[in-house]
Amino acid sequence: MTVAASRIGVFVAEDNRDLREAVCALIAAEPDMHVAGTAARVTELLDAMRTSPARVLVLDLDLHGESSVPALQSLRASLPELAVVIFSGSDRDALAPLQARVGRCEYAMKTGDAALLLAAIRRGAHG
Repeated sequence: MTVAASRIGVFVAEDNRDLREAVCALIAAEPDMHVAGTAARVTELLDAMRTSPARVLVLDLDLHGESSVPALQSLRASLPELAVVIFSGSDRDALAPLQARVGRCEYAMKTGDAALLLAAIRRGAHG
C-alpha cells in the first residue's frame, strides 16, 4: 500500500465557509490525513460522496438550514463502511437519540479542542 493510499481520506460537510476551511487546513496539516472533498449543502454532499475516496465524513447536522440526517441515513445505506464524525455545536448528550437512527458515530464539538476532532477522525477511520 502506498503512503497516499494509507492516508485517511476525510470529507468535510460544513456550511460555514470559514469553519470548513479551518477544518480542511487542520486535516491537511496532518501527515496521516488528506481532504477528500467538501460540501456546504446536502445536495453537494450526496453528489460528491458518490465518487469520493473518503473513509471518514465530518458532518454538520444542519447545512444551510437543511437537516443532513436524511442524507446521512442514505449514505449509511449505500456506504456502510463510511465512518462519520458528527461535528456539532450541540452537547453530545443531546445527540444520543440521533445515533439510534443513524448508527455509530464519533462526535466532536465545534467549540472543542482541534486535537479532539483529529482524534475522533482517527477513531472513526480505525474502527
